Amino acid sequence: MNGYQLQQQGQQGQQAQQLNQQHFPSFGQIPPQGAQTQLLSGVLPQQQSQQPQQQGPPGIQNPPNIQPHPSAIQGPRALDDEKVYKWIVELSYGPNREEALLELGKQREQYEDLPLVLWNSFGVMTSLLDEIISVYPLLSPPNLSSSASNRVCNALALLQCVAAHPETRTFFLNANIPLFLYPFLNTNSKQRTFEYLRLTSLGVIGALVKNDTPEVISFLLTTEIIPLCLRIMESSAELSKTVAIFIVQKILTDDNGLSYVCQTYERFAAVASVLKTMVEHLVTNQASRLLKHVVRCYLRLSDNVDARKALVACLPESLKDGTFVAVLKEDQATKKCLTQLLFNLGDYETQQQQISQLQQKQQQQQPNANQLNPLLAQQFSMKQSL
Repeated sequence: MNGYQLQQQGQQGQQAQQLNQQHFPSFGQIPPQGAQTQLLSGVLPQQQSQQPQQQGPPGIQNPPNIQPHPSAIQGPRALDDEKVYKWIVELSYGPNREEALLELGKQREQYEDLPLVLWNSFGVMTSLLDEIISVYPLLSPPNLSSSASNRVCNALALLQCVAAHPETRTFFLNANIPLFLYPFLNTNSKQRTFEYLRLTSLGVIGALVKNDTPEVISFLLTTEIIPLCLRIMESSAELSKTVAIFIVQKILTDDNGLSYVCQTYERFAAVASVLKTMVEHLVTNQASRLLKHVVRCYLRLSDNVDARKALVACLPESLKDGTFVAVLKEDQATKKCLTQLLFNLGDYETQQQQISQLQQKQQQQQPNANQLNPLLAQQFSMKQSL
């Protein structure tokens, strides 16, 4: 089975989605969760170091059923490296699948076309999904060993590069592969093995949303990714919180995503409540990376008229009173975002005060209008009748 045939496999992911909906009967109900995590690469915006790579050896004569994509690839290609074919065959058919996962993961940054090779190689995507599904029974009760966690995280790392590539992203979504990761995000064990599993799963979703593709946001809005991320933002370790709020920020950046969150007060309140909790934690632990995303989420919410009205009353005071001056001194971009946020809310509040004053003035003038000269009133009435 190659990547294009995974449409049917997505039905299993739909079942996982239904389970998540049972856990989240409404957007506003967010179960607690905690986690500690390790660093992911390739998800959050950062400078990527480019190391020169040597051209791989020429391709083998009879590679497995790999269909090279016609797009031009600059630099070294996985299609020209026979070691890549060796590990692909091992991943799909051989007894050393765990080693193959590890070795292919090392090639992610080296070969730009590796996602294309993985997606179009017979049996590879099925093998990766098999690695993911195989640990479902270990999630509850929590019984995930360190070796099992590392192995499935290596599989998730390969899925992440497929999700990030523009030529495989759509097929990745059409196969509903992200839904296979939601059971991992839905765990609440604080064991390190589960923390790493949740973080790596978030990395796959983060790779999807990183390039602001509307079809990705439309897909995610049909799932329970927002409440899952909100739960992680509220109670997990800093890195997991950062990736989760990055995903929420990207959803809010999209017009459809903003409209979805602000469509009901319950949805808005769920997001605003978690953001407020994060700000309260940042008062004592001033993490600039988290603060940056929190401010941008608030700023984007202020673009919605209804949300702006609510934010006037519920924006945390610590964002107004200079609590984060020291942190923002080193981050001028976030400082400008916070200034714009306060201007948006202050401008709205000023407009409301002006409207209120105008209405009061009109009400004060209304009795005088009723005391018109009876003759003038009669003439006015006659003009109206004519």
